Order: sequence, then C-alpha cells, then structure tokens
Amino acid sequence: MAKAKKQKPQRLAGAEESCISPEQEAIIQWFRTVKFRKNLLGGVDEAAMWKKLEELYALYEAAIRAERTRYNVLLEQQTGSLPLDTTKVDSTDPQKEAHSDAPAGQ
Repeated sequence: MAKAKKQKPQRLAGAEESCISPEQEAIIQWFRTVKFRKNLLGGVDEAAMWKKLEELYALYEAAIRAERTRYNVLLEQQTGSLPLDTTKVDSTDPQKEAHSDAPAGQ
C-alpha cells in the first residue's frame, strides 16, 4: 500500500503576511537570526540560553500587549465604549466585582 503524502493546509494566497503585526514580525526575525553559544563538551552555554529566552519573552510580551491594545480599540469601535478593566476592582460596584478573579470584598 502506497503512503499518502501529507498535504499542507490550504490557505488564501498572502494570508500569512496580512495577519502579521510588526511585533510578530520581530519574533519571526529573532528566530531566523538567533544563535546559541556552544560549550566545549557539547550542548549550549546555559547562561547564554537563558539570556536568549529572556529576549524572546520580552518580544512575546510586546506582541501580546500590542494585540490587547488592538483588540481593545476594535471593541471600543464596535460598542462605542471602553472595555471593562478587570484588573482593577471597585468594591462599590457589584457589576465590576462579578467580572474579577479576586474573591468578593477584596
């Protein structure tokens, strides 16, 4: 029995480029250019690896912040009001308290 070739998912032409933000492009570029310092006995230098991971974390954090801002703007455009900030809870407003992860009264 012949093995079936695994087909790539079908996407619209240019779909990959149209959805990529500058922050996501920075992550892609980082992956293309990152190099790890090798140890004498094989493997990579642990300290250098952790530094690279911190760089990558900062890039992802910036991308997430940018997406959150973009979604908030889109939400504001659709609803005509600012989205509820669930990180700050006003204990006098029970509606806001219901959307918080914090226990009631805190």
